[in-house]
Amino acid sequence: MNKPQLPVVESSNTASVTASVPSTRKRQWLALFVHATRVLMVATLLGLLPSPHSSNTAGRVDGEGSSPPSIDAVRDLIPDATAREEIANEKGLWAVQRDDNSQPLWIARTMPIAAKALGYRGPTEAILALDSDGVITRVGVLQSHDTDEHVAAVETDNDFLSQFIGLSWNAKDNNGDTPTIDGVSGATLTSLAMAEGILARLGASSTSLLFNKPLRVSEIGEISESATLNITDPVATIRSPTGVLESIIIRTGPFSDEVIGYQGPTELILSFDDNAKLRSIRIRESLDNEPYVTYVRDEDYFWNSIQGKTLSELASWNPVDEGVEGVSGATMTSLAIAESLPQIAAKIETSGGLERWTLLRPPPWSWAWARESLAETYSEIRFSARDTAVICLLVLLGLTTKMGWMRQRRLRLAWLTLTVIVIGFWTGNLISLSLIMGWASSGVCWTLAIGLVAIVATALASPPLTRGNPYCNHLCPHGAIQQLVRPSTKSRRHQTLSPRWAKRLFVIAPLTLVVAYLVLLFWPTTDVSGVEPFHAYLWPMAAASSVVLCVVTLLVSLRVPMAYCRMGCPTGFLLGYLRRTSASHRITRYDMGLVSLLAVSLIKVWIS
Repeated sequence: MNKPQLPVVESSNTASVTASVPSTRKRQWLALFVHATRVLMVATLLGLLPSPHSSNTAGRVDGEGSSPPSIDAVRDLIPDATAREEIANEKGLWAVQRDDNSQPLWIARTMPIAAKALGYRGPTEAILALDSDGVITRVGVLQSHDTDEHVAAVETDNDFLSQFIGLSWNAKDNNGDTPTIDGVSGATLTSLAMAEGILARLGASSTSLLFNKPLRVSEIGEISESATLNITDPVATIRSPTGVLESIIIRTGPFSDEVIGYQGPTELILSFDDNAKLRSIRIRESLDNEPYVTYVRDEDYFWNSIQGKTLSELASWNPVDEGVEGVSGATMTSLAIAESLPQIAAKIETSGGLERWTLLRPPPWSWAWARESLAETYSEIRFSARDTAVICLLVLLGLTTKMGWMRQRRLRLAWLTLTVIVIGFWTGNLISLSLIMGWASSGVCWTLAIGLVAIVATALASPPLTRGNPYCNHLCPHGAIQQLVRPSTKSRRHQTLSPRWAKRLFVIAPLTLVVAYLVLLFWPTTDVSGVEPFHAYLWPMAAASSVVLCVVTLLVSLRVPMAYCRMGCPTGFLLGYLRRTSASHRITRYDMGLVSLLAVSLIKVWIS
């Protein structure tokens, strides 16, 4: 006899679990969207910060290259200076007279050519004193938009500044080499950016303060409709529809502006044919006198005697041996042009020759293009022992975290001690609001401090992508010390704050963050590094405010566990806000504050 089948009754718990699956997925997608919006708004806020430096603060660009430094600035470098000429010479140098009537020195400033060499928060301009032979005798800091502590460290580091003494024009030492400059410990980015500007000003890279206008399409001449023109200043190439090279056009300013005619140098435009022979040559711009320049420009016989030569033939060409005669009525101007051609050709050859610009690069986004781009980028990266140590530390952190070794107390204590020593006192690679906002507003020469860039990338990318906060938990030296001195719950040092006081103190971090942002939004040259204790770890250059704040926050943490990290750190608050959690789908009061701050920033940018 068959037993009656009882109806299956679904339990309420099972039904609720089944129904919650779509709800959970919906919440996950919502959380992803909301948090991505948060990250985008934070990035937008950082992008709206104005740059603390501009071209008008970097030296007025004029016919001589840049405006002269004040006599007070000159006397800071040359105490016995009595007068400074108002007009610069052909190299953009100003003569300085001294009270003993000895041989005058020459003064140079590194702006505007050094404006792209950005340090911790901006560029640093140097002032150079050169003797009559063009050899550097003294170096100083003229002005800077970088952090005060870093600039002060550079100004007082004689070992760093002395590396430039003895360099001649073209940034060569007594052996004819361009030296490798060592940065200032704790101010690596600031010092190396300044060094980059000095070397560029001396001519280590092809440049000219006198002839700095890039090549224009209108200067190329006639081009067939089917031909392809590519301008990579100071060179332009013309190719046929099949990619065959037809012509190479070069402006000579970056290669030579030193040969003076009657009263100034002359920039030329050279045009080579597909066999690399000089097809035509003409004057582009000249600082020499009229009507001499016009006389030379209109004299076809003078130009015809030069055309038809290859680059290597021009480099070994001697106008005197060839019997080149100057243009009647403009002898000095024309012979100066002829004399400059072998120098120009030789410099082009030593910089890679015409092949440097005529070799076809791989198609964009191809494997060959990627390999070539990576090789070029890698060659520009400056690795130091500190950078290597930091990168090794990051790799070791990933390994120890994955293996779970951080859960072992002894290894954890050893790691925290290592963090304090390596990142804190040796490299000084601490993240701060000043650093993040400074890089956002000014950019960064990341190839000069690859270790610091690696830490910043890890700190900012990990919270939204991995839901972790490796910097605050494992890499911040100030946080590591607080973990090492943290009192246990049974310790007599342990003190618990009342909920009322804890609620009040938790406002410090976000409030500091907002105030610092608004200050930099409206007064971008302000140094906000003093609102955090991190610069105290750069102990040779630390400001008193940073040292006091560092000591006070650590003393408080002896009683209240992780007091500064939990309640006072604006950088930690920012990283915590970027961290994706299970509650990321909820809109909080901090989100409302972020929207309000974004509105203020947009209004300020729109008004200005």
